[in-house]
Amino acid sequence: MEGPYRDLGSGFARLTGPEGARRNPSRLRYVEDALLELLRNARDAGATAIYVASTLKSRRYRVLTVIDDGGGIPATHTDLIFEPGVTSRHLRPVPDSAGAPHGAGLSLYHIKNAALDARVVSPSSPTALKVSFDTRTLPERALQSGSRPSRSNLQATLASFAPTGPTLYHGPPARILATLLDNRIIQKPDTAAELRQRAVGLGLAVSLRTVQRVWRGEVMPVGEVSPAKVGMEKGVRRGSDDGPVLAVGEEEKGAVADILRRAARASYLEIGELQLESRPGEISVRARIYEPEEDFE
Repeated sequence: MEGPYRDLGSGFARLTGPEGARRNPSRLRYVEDALLELLRNARDAGATAIYVASTLKSRRYRVLTVIDDGGGIPATHTDLIFEPGVTSRHLRPVPDSAGAPHGAGLSLYHIKNAALDARVVSPSSPTALKVSFDTRTLPERALQSGSRPSRSNLQATLASFAPTGPTLYHGPPARILATLLDNRIIQKPDTAAELRQRAVGLGLAVSLRTVQRVWRGEVMPVGEVSPAKVGMEKGVRRGSDDGPVLAVGEEEKGAVADILRRAARASYLEIGELQLESRPGEISVRARIYEPEEDFE
């Protein structure tokens, strides 16, 4: 009688029979489901840090590159792991939050079927998987808040996963590349051309001009993703009731906005709504800062 799994070598196996059906992951309904499975796979493979580069092309095609410092994938198995039932946790399944067993690799077959493209771009040191989705066939969950220009809920998915162990980083490819250098996941080469070659080898689509900025240290790394926090206090600090009021016209507001936008773009950010208010003894400037999803070139 056939056993519950078939040994594929290098620590991998294919689950068969009832065991394969029992541990089959849920159907993917959203891009966020696929991201969550990729995060789980990296965690189950022993990753202590996961880097997620995300772009949205033509407001339709979501591209995710997930890079981690886990145990890696044997070069002989980079195609095999996308086949049904293949896992490296057949003997030591990792329970998910609901207590159901979860094994590294089990969901990759479903991700590949739902994706336009899914592949291992770097099997180890670090490991990198790149997937792209058509959001018209596998949609993204819409944010409940209209305050952000992005319709994606990827950040919320990352924040919900953050307490499970690995340190998470999320941003556009250029800033993820800067973070990999800053955290010494990859070493800074002698030239920007060599750095771009390394970036392409990790699935990060960045132009040579952008890489040159990263190489010169002009692109800031991203911070760690933290669990969602309670909203900030809405009260505004008031100044003294007496004191001069500086009149600020539209021309001055435009100049301030231009300075802030140039400062933001130097860090691959964008400035959204800007509010500038004059009060006795002080001026208040409030700006919404966000990370654009279209990659800068």
